[in-house]
Amino acid sequence: MISFVVDYFLLVFISACGVLQMVAAYKGLQGLLFLRNRYSAFGLGLAATTLSFVWFFVSEPRNSPDTAEGLTGNEQFGFFCLAAGCATVFTLLLSSLRNRDLGTGSDRFQPGLDALRETNYLRALLSTLKSKRKRW
Repeated sequence: MISFVVDYFLLVFISACGVLQMVAAYKGLQGLLFLRNRYSAFGLGLAATTLSFVWFFVSEPRNSPDTAEGLTGNEQFGFFCLAAGCATVFTLLLSSLRNRDLGTGSDRFQPGLDALRETNYLRALLSTLKSKRKRW
């Protein structure tokens, strides 16, 4: 059971990271990319998503009911949310470290997710917090 949970967590985590890379590359959100080239980042995301599903379903039989070694729907939902949340935090932190020089010349960015076209997540967050503090 523990092995199945870890495998499921890794499947969702790696797939979610891959999907986030594909979406960021497609939308031109440079601040979220692990690789600077959009096409390479999209390819990395596609490969990560595809290979994680292939690994999960080919490595061993996964068609087992929740009364045996499978996960119940509630457990599956919980582990999915946990893994997807961890993948989002991981993507935000790693992309901010990889793109730490992106947007260094500016202090004002577009509002919302569009800021990630010009800068990384942590810099956009700090800029937003500074502007909110000035208004108070």
